[in-house]
Amino acid sequence: MEFFDEEVMKVFKRICLVLAAAFLMAGCKQEEDEFNGLVISSNSSFVEAEEEVTFCATFYKDGSADSNEVVNFCVESDSTGGAVLKSESAKSGEYVLLKVGTVAGGFVKVAVECNGYSAYKIFGVNPSEEILVSDKAIGFAGLGVDMSKMVNTVTVSTGSELKQYAKRGGYVIFVEGSIDMSEGILPAEGSVMDGSSATDKMNSFVASNSEYSTYGEWIKNTTNVSVGDNTGTTSISNAYKKIIQIAVANNTAIIALDRGGYVRGGSFSVKDVSNVVIRNLSLKDAVDPFPHHESGDGWNAQHDLVSIDNGKNIWIDHCTFEDTLNLGKAANSEKWQVYDGLCDMKSTTTNVTVSNCVFKNHDKTMLIGSSDKDGENDPAARKISLFYNYWLNCGQRCPFVRNSLCHVLNNVYDSDSNRIYNSQTSINARAGSVVCAENNYFGTVASPNEAGGSISYSPNSNFNPESYYLYVTLENKNVKSWINANAGAGKVCVQ
Repeated sequence: MEFFDEEVMKVFKRICLVLAAAFLMAGCKQEEDEFNGLVISSNSSFVEAEEEVTFCATFYKDGSADSNEVVNFCVESDSTGGAVLKSESAKSGEYVLLKVGTVAGGFVKVAVECNGYSAYKIFGVNPSEEILVSDKAIGFAGLGVDMSKMVNTVTVSTGSELKQYAKRGGYVIFVEGSIDMSEGILPAEGSVMDGSSATDKMNSFVASNSEYSTYGEWIKNTTNVSVGDNTGTTSISNAYKKIIQIAVANNTAIIALDRGGYVRGGSFSVKDVSNVVIRNLSLKDAVDPFPHHESGDGWNAQHDLVSIDNGKNIWIDHCTFEDTLNLGKAANSEKWQVYDGLCDMKSTTTNVTVSNCVFKNHDKTMLIGSSDKDGENDPAARKISLFYNYWLNCGQRCPFVRNSLCHVLNNVYDSDSNRIYNSQTSINARAGSVVCAENNYFGTVASPNEAGGSISYSPNSNFNPESYYLYVTLENKNVKSWINANAGAGKVCVQ
């Protein structure tokens, strides 16, 4: 046994010597192939509007900085409205000043060149603390949203006014105060969504649209089935939908004025339209009190807070999406789900950005693509940007993506003591999807799930967002604290 141990040690020593020689040779080889090219450094990637930012480009030859070379600069792309370089050339390593334009949230791409080598740097202008009608959309929505086509303005304070002007088109609609689209049918926030908390208006609605006199009776009698029977739900569900649905026309912006205002119980339908903006709205409880039955999957709702169907050039910004009601039970003890999605997208929807929003206390949060066949003919046609959003206590679909290009940048995924749904997935890439996920924070939630799709954690050859628009990650900042302080309705003033 001693002889065996001694021989083993000899062999081990030989292996170590061979490996050491290999590492040494590899190190020598790396030294022979030292870096040549340009490196750009700056004091910040984000600045305020009209502020100056300093940066330098250093040319390296054989791994060493060469201060004798001259580097040339130019503004290659600018969405800040007039970025200006103070000089177009400088010695390698010398600092140069760039003054950005006036557009908050815009970006500047500066290209540099020296001795046949090139590089670039993107600078971002910090978002404004105000919401202006003249603001430019970011991400994919920035490729087509045009506020100049919204030539009229109006302020609304009731559900009927909101529906009236949303379907006209060509309006900037300012929402003042709080609006209950259900017209008193829904119970108070925090109530259980069953017959025990039904309002008088709910009972009257049921009596007018069914053979039962109260909501409790409707649940008890209609949901006591064991197969997919929806004979008692379709008609009354459609009648309720007519009350709460807000059809949004082409060239429409809907912006909340008040920090504490909200739209509750409504469902925004963005269908077969283009150029729509929704900002600063607190959206609550797109409840379907009369869900339909699906064999094997219980009772499922039909209404979303925002439903985008064949929509193009859509920007949803600084909104809060949430549920406030607790779920009851069906008479047959199956799942009783009166909430569908918070913001769903399907059909040929494209050029959509959802930015600076909060999604919270919800299960099936955001669906992009209603089935594996939805968009399968041209997955690249559906393009979605999700920037600076806070997903709190969301069970799944943040988002669930099929047949799309989706850029998920600077998002926070987390939960707290108010969580009622188990965290199943966060980013869920499914059939035909390519998701570029960058600089996102995952707290106490499920990790991204790559089932059937593709997630890259930086731009790659399959999908490079920079080929469509400029953007900057929140480097050098605490992503969670920054997004928590800025995302959601009521965080900025409206001018």
